[in-house]
Amino acid sequence: YHRHNSDARLVMQIAVAIALVCGVVGEGELFDGWLVETTNIVSGPHLKDPTVHVYGKVESWSACLAACAANATCEEFDYAATWNTGHHGDVCGFAGTCYFRSDAFWPGVPGTKCNHTAGRKPGLPPVPPVPGPPTTLPPSPPPVPKPPLGYQPNIVFILTDDQDTRLDGHNDTYSDIGSLAAQPAVQKYLMQGGTRMSNGFVATPICCPSRTETFTGRHLHNVLGGTNCMHADTAQAGARTTGLFGRLTDLGYTTGVFGKVTNDQTRILPQLVKEGSASYIDSPVEYNSYNGLPYFRLFENGTTYTEKLDAKAPIFGTTYQTTQIGNRSLAWIRSVANGPKPFFAYLGPHAPHYPAQPAPWYVDAFPDIKIPRTPNYNISSPDKTQHVRQNPPLTELAQCWEEQHFRDRWQTLLSVDDIVDDLYSLLDELKITDKTFVIYSSDHGYKQGQWRIGTSKEHPYETDIHVPFIFSGPGIPAGQVLSEPTGNIDIMPTILDLAGGEGCVPNFVDGKSMLPLLLPSIAAARDFTNTSWRNYFLIEYLSVGTYYNDHSKCFGTPACANGKPMPRGPDPKDKSPCVESNVTGGGNCYFVDSTHSNSWRELRLWEGSSNVAYIEYDPTFDWITTDKMGSGLQFYELYDLNVDPYQMKNLYSTTDDDTKTHLHGLMTQYYQCNGTVSTPSNCG
Repeated sequence: YHRHNSDARLVMQIAVAIALVCGVVGEGELFDGWLVETTNIVSGPHLKDPTVHVYGKVESWSACLAACAANATCEEFDYAATWNTGHHGDVCGFAGTCYFRSDAFWPGVPGTKCNHTAGRKPGLPPVPPVPGPPTTLPPSPPPVPKPPLGYQPNIVFILTDDQDTRLDGHNDTYSDIGSLAAQPAVQKYLMQGGTRMSNGFVATPICCPSRTETFTGRHLHNVLGGTNCMHADTAQAGARTTGLFGRLTDLGYTTGVFGKVTNDQTRILPQLVKEGSASYIDSPVEYNSYNGLPYFRLFENGTTYTEKLDAKAPIFGTTYQTTQIGNRSLAWIRSVANGPKPFFAYLGPHAPHYPAQPAPWYVDAFPDIKIPRTPNYNISSPDKTQHVRQNPPLTELAQCWEEQHFRDRWQTLLSVDDIVDDLYSLLDELKITDKTFVIYSSDHGYKQGQWRIGTSKEHPYETDIHVPFIFSGPGIPAGQVLSEPTGNIDIMPTILDLAGGEGCVPNFVDGKSMLPLLLPSIAAARDFTNTSWRNYFLIEYLSVGTYYNDHSKCFGTPACANGKPMPRGPDPKDKSPCVESNVTGGGNCYFVDSTHSNSWRELRLWEGSSNVAYIEYDPTFDWITTDKMGSGLQFYELYDLNVDPYQMKNLYSTTDDDTKTHLHGLMTQYYQCNGTVSTPSNCG
């Protein structure tokens, strides 16, 4: 509830809000036994406080109060009836979300920038912060596993970082596999030996939100806030009851975590330990460093410590991170493969994320590979959102650096390919290939120069939202390619279904199990047909900052640069501040993200023979419109991908009102979807 916004746009959903507006209850008075406060209590700038628990979506003030009472010695709670943004842009609360703080933590928030209705027990004195309970939904006994295959298979999940499926350096058109062309082992064992989803998407094309969605099965609008890693609550990913690792542990799996989990690595790894979500952890602390020395370790007996590699004589003969992750994970798989429990191994190599530093033995690979000069490469885009529209042409120097980064990325993927090759050799050696499933994906795609946007991934375009989505295992048809729209939110329910059956997929998960798509035996048993699958996919992005092309550091130094650094704009001598111009091609910098013009939501939709991408932009992320067509937002884009796969012609301005109404209505419907512990998600 916005006390500072009283116009008709706001929906008064809670009785206390109505009471405040009507003057029945005032600031500092009691309501239902609670002291009414209109300053920030447990959200806004304090969303990062470890004692703040983001309970999730509820229907009312009273439901939030009940949740607080059931889960903590509840002394403060906060129900945000609407999207709530303070005067200075602070995110204070997310629509329909309940927050509360447990025990005795009450610091008081004088002069807060955020302003909305919350409750606090009267008479509590200020006390220092104390550790709060783990972030979790109400506890319940784990469901009894009923795995659909009659046994619990082993599962290996490999999640790369920034890997695209559109840019193949061997040709100048979009590819269906993109950078996977650099990986012969992935092609052999996974693509030829398993099933690939050609329309595999991420629900948000940037690291932390995408990974949180992957490990919770939930859309961005249902995981906002909390630990606030690029706006996402990663604590939900690490929690025993809401995250993939903890759910599998409760289903009887021994779970091993190797590599990058989320960008707040130093926070989430200890959380996995604290909540008992993982059995074993052996992950780099400095995930951004390809030669980082510290590794966080958790052993099955609960012992933890931070190992530091000997830089001169490292175990496995190199400090190179991808090789370390591969060897550590395979050694663990060997140790648990014939144990009493099935295993789940998560491998998170940082490749091919910038600076994309290849292993020393691969620095000369792909000497002739170049960025595909796709039809949308370095083109003017007068009908796109402002920061894209204003980008000037990429100079020869800018293109020179992009070429180097493209080669570096492919070189780093060779080490990931080595892991896949060695993994299948190990599975064969241990004779467990026939009871092990392997999943290969990435947290988002990538582009390099398309629409004059440099090294980035934060946009609603096919380069950014498409990712590798490959599944291999007993019963999965070999060499199959499926076109059904699937996404990272479907990974968790698929794995939980495989491990324990449909009953082990929690209600709050927004995604769907892909087992009926992947396994003909499951489809037959559940009377499933492909026509019953969804025909849309929702994608969201709340800008994480304003950045320029030179924010992506590059490993290699191209000779064609003649010693000049990667440029921020077309004139390397121009040191003036970057200004987001409103003139097509008239900017002084290459923008790759913008808090002003790059917060959006997208509906990918297949209806009949149509294949469209509909996008709405709103920097406030409030999505307040003035009519049923969705008017009143910042900007709109609409593409017919059947005739315009490179998204060069925005059709929105010439589209009829009925179509606009239809698309906005569907977008609004899907954007509001959510589930709770007791109510299944209606995201479809």
